[in-house]
Amino acid sequence: MLKYNKLKWSELFEKISPIILNPKKSSITISLSKRFILFDFLNKITKNIEDDPHLNYLSILKYYKVLGNLLTGSIHELHRDRNKKYFKDFFIDNDLYILVKTDLERVYKINNKLNLTITKRGIIIYDNYKINDFNMLLLTTHSGTWVPENIKNKQLISNETRFLEEDIAIDRIYSDLVLKKSGIWIDNKMSRFACDYNRTPKRAIYNDHSESWIKKLWKTDLTKNEKQRLMKGYEEFYFILEQLIVTYKFNIIFDGHSMRDAKGRPDVSFGVKFVPDFYMPIIHHLKTEFADKQCFCDVELNAPYSGGHILERIHRKHPNVFTSSLEINKRLYMSKNRKKVKEDKILDLSEKIFKIFGNF
Repeated sequence: MLKYNKLKWSELFEKISPIILNPKKSSITISLSKRFILFDFLNKITKNIEDDPHLNYLSILKYYKVLGNLLTGSIHELHRDRNKKYFKDFFIDNDLYILVKTDLERVYKINNKLNLTITKRGIIIYDNYKINDFNMLLLTTHSGTWVPENIKNKQLISNETRFLEEDIAIDRIYSDLVLKKSGIWIDNKMSRFACDYNRTPKRAIYNDHSESWIKKLWKTDLTKNEKQRLMKGYEEFYFILEQLIVTYKFNIIFDGHSMRDAKGRPDVSFGVKFVPDFYMPIIHHLKTEFADKQCFCDVELNAPYSGGHILERIHRKHPNVFTSSLEINKRLYMSKNRKKVKEDKILDLSEKIFKIFGNF
């Protein structure tokens, strides 16, 4: 995994230029008075960056160069450029480009004042963070359906079968919690059948029978290089996640999922294994809100999932942070064969969830 030591902006500047931190010791030919003017000016820039969590976060990502190329900017800029060649060519393939473009067009209609960071492998960070407001860090890591072409060609599984376990359309169900309120949303376009970011590194790339619902997945084994490329996306995700947690202050980290409709599963289930005891009264209140005010018939805890690897990892590093997951049963918004999404049900679920969390 990636190893790094976080630097302050002042330390980064010190590595870049001796003028900034100590104008008397610079060997560059410039008058002393002008050096101090420059020194004062850059110190003010440094303070502005360190006080702005978004700029601070971007500076760390770019300084460590672990992500390669990034697309960063306002959603207005990236939406404007979505059909330009540089934007299309940024992504690994055209299928991923189409998914990201479609998302941009949908989100832009909801909130056109966001900041965005996008990776080549389809991690999208929507930044609607508001200082001194209630800010959620929302994760929808299983919403992705994109499988790189070279990986798909080695799999036996069909798109229809994948849809049974991919969290189809949950990005649309949960996203209003950030887009219409405040916080940051990390969405992921890569399918868990390529690399599952909610598993330990050893289990992130599925093997035959590695999950209870997987039988024969591969017709040809992946090469070492193919596995390394998939795990690069895994490392990118966790690096971004950690930088967001240490740079911003979140009231809750919320992991949004859907679950397959199996016998005995409820309509809604909170995963609370990694919720600190202090916050459990809030969970019980939310459970009541879902059942009584929004008319979900069956709302339970840890049924069947109590929280995945992402929340476990966050809890291990940040044990006092309020983390929780939520599972929505697919029967609430998909057709009986679970192959199609019911648009009216998606909208209804999104509105209900927003009403519940909107009262925070």
